[in-house]
Amino acid sequence: MDRRLVQSALEQAKQEKANLAIWDRRDTFTVEAEHLDDVELGDGYLRVRMQDGRATVYLELDAIYKLAVEQEGARPVGIRAGFSVGRS
Repeated sequence: MDRRLVQSALEQAKQEKANLAIWDRRDTFTVEAEHLDDVELGDGYLRVRMQDGRATVYLELDAIYKLAVEQEGARPVGIRAGFSVGRS
């Protein structure tokens, strides 16, 4: 996925205080609004620190095929199997 598109979705989610759902080749997961500051957009990758820094997930931008900015209480966009980045 184009870096500018990922950056735009991340900024929109932060601005709207919304969750960011990310689909890649194998998994789908949601970064809750209060944890968006734990997301770093690098050169060719997206890094998400999870579980209070005990785990870090790296996603290749080329592996991401769908992003969704979801307001709290909204119905999830699409079918999901995966994990959520949130409170532990």
